[in-house]
Amino acid sequence: MFLLATLLVGGMLLTGCKKDTTPTPTPSTPDTPSTPTTRKVVYKLDNTVYIAMISYQISPCFHYNFSYKDADGTMVEVNDPTLPWTKEITVNVPFEAKIEGKVTYNEAELPDTVYFGRAALINNDGLNTGFTGSKEVFLQYIAARPDRLEFSNSKTIQ
Repeated sequence: MFLLATLLVGGMLLTGCKKDTTPTPTPSTPDTPSTPTTRKVVYKLDNTVYIAMISYQISPCFHYNFSYKDADGTMVEVNDPTLPWTKEITVNVPFEAKIEGKVTYNEAELPDTVYFGRAALINNDGLNTGFTGSKEVFLQYIAARPDRLEFSNSKTIQ
C-alpha cells in the first residue's frame, strides 16, 4: 500500500507541474544597415553645348523659362535665369526627376553667328544639343523645326 501511495503522489507531482510557455529571448543581433532611402538630384541648365565634340558658349540673346520637379513632387517655375543654372535637391527614392521648358529670343538681338543650345541635365545626364551658324541659317533652322525651342528631360532616380 505504501508503494502504491508513493507512486500516486509522485505521479500527481509530475503531472501537476506546468511548463513555462514564455520563450527564452534570443540574444539580439546588431541591425544591418539599410539601403539609403534618399538621393541627391542635380538639375542643370548649362550655357555650353557640344557640337561635333566642340564646346560652344550659348549666345546671350536666348532666354530660358522652365520648370523642374521639386522633392515634394511639385513643378517649380524658373524664368530667365542667368546661365549656367544649377539646383540640387534631396529626394526620397524612387523619384521621377523632370526638367522642361522653352527658349525664347528677340530676332533683333541675334548676333551674326548664333550659338544656340538646349542643355538640360539631370545628374549630368540628358539633353545637350545645339546649333551654330549664321543668323539667317538659324532663322531657317527654327522655322523648319520650331520644336527645337522646347526641351524636356526626365530620369528615374533609384
